[in-house]
Parts: sequence; structure tokens; C-alpha cells
Amino acid sequence: MLTQTIDAVLQRFGFLRSKIDEAVTLNALRFLKSLWVRYRGSHNPYIRRLSIAGIDSSFNYIEYRGYALYVVNTVSAVLSEKREEHLDGRAEIDIATTPNIEYELSLLSMATEIDFMKKLASSVDLVLVDGSLVAMFARLHRASLESRLEILEDKGYSVIQVLKDLVYTVGISPRKFLFISKNSNAKDLLGLVKGDVYYLERYTEFSAGYTKPVDLARSKHLGVSSAVNTFRKYVRKYTGLDLSIGLTYVRLEDFARVYRIEMVIEPDEDVESRIRYAINALADIVVSGYPYPLIRAHKLAKVGDKDIRRIAMLLGILKDPMGRESFLM
Repeated sequence: MLTQTIDAVLQRFGFLRSKIDEAVTLNALRFLKSLWVRYRGSHNPYIRRLSIAGIDSSFNYIEYRGYALYVVNTVSAVLSEKREEHLDGRAEIDIATTPNIEYELSLLSMATEIDFMKKLASSVDLVLVDGSLVAMFARLHRASLESRLEILEDKGYSVIQVLKDLVYTVGISPRKFLFISKNSNAKDLLGLVKGDVYYLERYTEFSAGYTKPVDLARSKHLGVSSAVNTFRKYVRKYTGLDLSIGLTYVRLEDFARVYRIEMVIEPDEDVESRIRYAINALADIVVSGYPYPLIRAHKLAKVGDKDIRRIAMLLGILKDPMGRESFLM
């Protein structure tokens, strides 16, 4: 089969290389550069520092014949105004038999993150959430239409309530939350072959800055615009407010990576001023181009293969027959 695969690659070599070496038209390049605003964040010593939290989660599992052992870790890392660190975490460890375990664990991971968002909304000035608000809402909305989600129900969650909690939490405190994606293939700005991040990292001269904000209800990606318009309906239903989801891409330091940021926005809001405010708030906690609270939360939440195997060993089930053990050697 490997030989056939290599033959297929050689037959399609020119087509594949044309996608990899895609030439950007001058008009597209001008448009891209017109979106980019050079801006370097800085902290004003006469303005109170914000307390800033980062939330991230991770899950892993081992499949055995007839069941699976899983772990979901969720962590918040808070930096106070004095830049003192406060950590909080939660671990869900259990046995499941669902056939859609990875999908259901992703939903449980979101549900626990939303629990932390609700908790921090009243005690922290700015909450950074790892990932995409659009993706989180869209997945929960789809799940709310399904009949049986074993893992969430066993943990006492109703997907409909989790969805409501997300919409209500970000709806009543829209300026508190920034959703930051480390990796994104979205094409909301340019609609070219590769994701927006690829072109922004390559053609913005590696300078710190951000893209002019756009309302994702008018995204070039029909799936995204549909999800955001559905989000707007839910916000009106649960809060009575008219809100949408805005998008910007930022590079927090020269020569650093570009990250996607989504935020809840109000009609006629000066979103660009809000972006600058957020960049300035993050200026003194950026490490290698990324906010420290999210770095810290990510490292503490991560559940590696060695971690899950160690738990299985403690439970005495490491050597149980695996679900994917091969009978062909």
C-alpha cells in the first residue's frame, strides 16, 4: 500500500506543489497588508494592572476491550494585580463504555472550562480561554440536539444547560473574555487555500500588531457565519442583548507567532480600541509571544500518554487486553 501511496504522490506532485507554493496575487497582498496595524503593547505605570486568568483543559484515555479509562484535566492560572500566581485545577477520572469517547471527552472538557469561566467572571478582570468561542459554541449546539451523551450525563451535566451557561456567561460579561487559538486553519479574512494565519505570519514583516477587527457574522466562511448568527439568537434569548463575535489576529511581540483572538462584541462598539487595551494589559505577562497564564494552564492541564498509563498501572489495569491490540503480527 505504501508503494501505491508514493505513486499517487508522484502522479499528483505538480498539483500538490502548486497548493504548497501558492502565489498570492498583488491585490490579495495589498488587502492583507491593509488589514495589519503595527502596534506594540506597553504598560502605563499610572494605570492599575489587571488581574488576568488563563483557562485550559486536556484529556486522554486508554481503550480496553469493553471499556475505556479516561482523564480530563482543567486548570486556571491567575495572575493578580501584583502578579502573584494563584492556581486551581480539577481532574475527572473514570471508566466509560461510549463508542464516541473522544467526542464526548471534548464536550466534558468544554463543560469544565465553562465552570471555571463562571467562577472567574466575578473575581478576575480579564479571562483568557484557550481555543475558539465559535468552535466551542458550535460543538455544544450540535451536541444539544443529540439524544444520549453518556459521559456528560454520568457527570451530572445537561448539554443544553452547559450551552446556556456559556452563552449567558460571555453575554453578561462580554469584555471579560478573550478566546485565543494557538493553531487555526480558519479562512475568515482571506478565503485563500491556506488559513489566514499562514499569510499573516508570512507577509506582515514579523512586526507586532493586529488585524482590523471583523464581525464573524459576516465571515467569508459560511459555516462560521451561520454559527455566529445562531450564537446571536441564543444571546438574545438568554440575556436580551444584541451581541456578536468579533475576530482579530495578533502578534504580541516582533518575530513571534500570530494568534487568533475571538471576543464577544456589542453593536457600534469601538472594537479596535478594545483590542489595543487588551494588548496593553497583556504586555508585561507575555513570554515568547504568548500570555503566561495560558502557558502555565496548558502545561499543568496536559495529560500525556505516560500520565494515563501511570494511572492505569496504579489501578492495576495496565495489562488488561487493549481495544486495538492487533491479532496480525
